[in-house]
Amino acid sequence: MYILVTGGAGYIGSNMVRMLVARGHTPVVLDSLEYGHKVAIPPTVPLIVGNIKDEAVVESVFAKYPIEAVIHFAGYLMVEESVRDPIKYMYNNVIYPVTLLNVMRDHNVDKIIFSSSAAVYGNPQMIPIPEDHPKNPTSPYGLSKWAFEELLRVFHHDTGVRSISLRYFNACGAALDGTSGEDHAPETHIIPVAIRTAMGKQKEFSLYGTDYPTRDGSCLRDYIHIEDLAEAHLMALEALAAGHDTDVYNLATGDGTTNKEVVAAVKKETGIDFNVIEAGPRAGDPHSLVADSTKFQKEFGWKPKYSDIATIVASAWKWHRSHPNGYNSK
Repeated sequence: MYILVTGGAGYIGSNMVRMLVARGHTPVVLDSLEYGHKVAIPPTVPLIVGNIKDEAVVESVFAKYPIEAVIHFAGYLMVEESVRDPIKYMYNNVIYPVTLLNVMRDHNVDKIIFSSSAAVYGNPQMIPIPEDHPKNPTSPYGLSKWAFEELLRVFHHDTGVRSISLRYFNACGAALDGTSGEDHAPETHIIPVAIRTAMGKQKEFSLYGTDYPTRDGSCLRDYIHIEDLAEAHLMALEALAAGHDTDVYNLATGDGTTNKEVVAAVKKETGIDFNVIEAGPRAGDPHSLVADSTKFQKEFGWKPKYSDIATIVASAWKWHRSHPNGYNSK
């Protein structure tokens, strides 16, 4: 199957591309390279450098390749930045992708997997969070993800383009063979930031928020290894190809890890006791996000294999240790 992967040069997208190739599919990547890395994509995979808001670029992709489905990762993802610049996030994550949907419709491509987020829920009223939990995002980032989910429902009703939106919060870890991993600039995700501190690339680690209503006062999150995420996306794609209707699912372990526990896991794996300072909470951060993925697990037979915190941190450490400067490492 020819599959367009938007944001396919990014962290999760490039891992998805590698899995698609390994499973016999033919991915085509559309990425602006604003945050993605060309070298993260296998050299045999076509890369079109461009933005999904550019109709001519998107149209050219569908005209050149017999695209049958889309996996949509392209989008901004920094919660704190979204609070500072909400309109930027609404344009990039909600409005610009409409161009992609319109071109899909014009080319009779009726299948799209959307990379959504548990940030749509905001501060939870129950843990773990089910899909029908009230939506009350605490950041424009979370709101943009929810808005695009709803837009996909409307688009399905209007055009027949079917979608599966997958909600997860903390994608993490690296390829188990250490060949690809997280390389953001700036880096805001807790595991690579903690590892950077352990490697001496920054002198201290800031722990944001220490008096939340969690078991140790720090934020509680549901961490999902990128290998498990890619597998779930592939399962969802195959379901759409078999006629599955539009739907939304959580992807999670249902077993959260606190920020303090993450730091402890990084210290244990690296053997380095780096300096940690306590800081105030970040704007837009819910205190707890642990999702119930029973619905997806029962329907698709999916079980996370690599999403315990020890395996996640070990894979990330393997990547960062062998690539101290990310994809620019020699």
